[in-house]
Amino acid sequence: MPSAVPIVLVLATLVGACQDTITTPFPPGLEPLEDNKVPDAVGPPTETMRWKASSSGIIRIYARGYVFEPPAKVWQAALAPDAMIASCSTDQQSVTLDNEPQYEHSYLVHYTVNNIVTVEWDDQFRYGVVDGTVDAPLLGMVRHQKVVGSDYITLSEGTIEVLATEDPTITELAFVEHLDATAASAGDVLRGVQHNYDALVARSHDASLPACQ
Repeated sequence: MPSAVPIVLVLATLVGACQDTITTPFPPGLEPLEDNKVPDAVGPPTETMRWKASSSGIIRIYARGYVFEPPAKVWQAALAPDAMIASCSTDQQSVTLDNEPQYEHSYLVHYTVNNIVTVEWDDQFRYGVVDGTVDAPLLGMVRHQKVVGSDYITLSEGTIEVLATEDPTITELAFVEHLDATAASAGDVLRGVQHNYDALVARSHDASLPACQ
């Protein structure tokens, strides 16, 4: 199978005899949270998720994995809320579409969890193609964050990058997730990211969403 090394998105600018490398800027509200700490895959690409976790201060999950479909198809799969929301760790979810029209795509998710006490919060999703076009994205960004709700959740935010690779039939997904919440664990967040990845793989292949684990 051909290599699936992500395309490096840089702009070269000549200034006199010097050449500077300038990274592609992200639109406001779609910036990366931080660098993804999962290294490049070694060997042929596979449809499996690789990950790292850190729990110093807040829970941080980093993950990367390939999807054997073109970037345009994976980007379309990512636009559907049912493949993106935390359906396995919450009891109720309601979605308000296109609530922030300044972005290419947006929606607000209202979550409810019933566990001794009822916990409710709103999670804002924002989308944009940072490089390329909607029909041929080289880099698409999805960013979400808690915007209002229970103080049991101090911080909840994450990004998913949809990246073209050197093989036009293979796409890479890169996840960064941060959580600071009462009684939450890194395992809880990792299960959510794994389900998110599995759901995007399934939807990209026109398959049903996977069951919760």
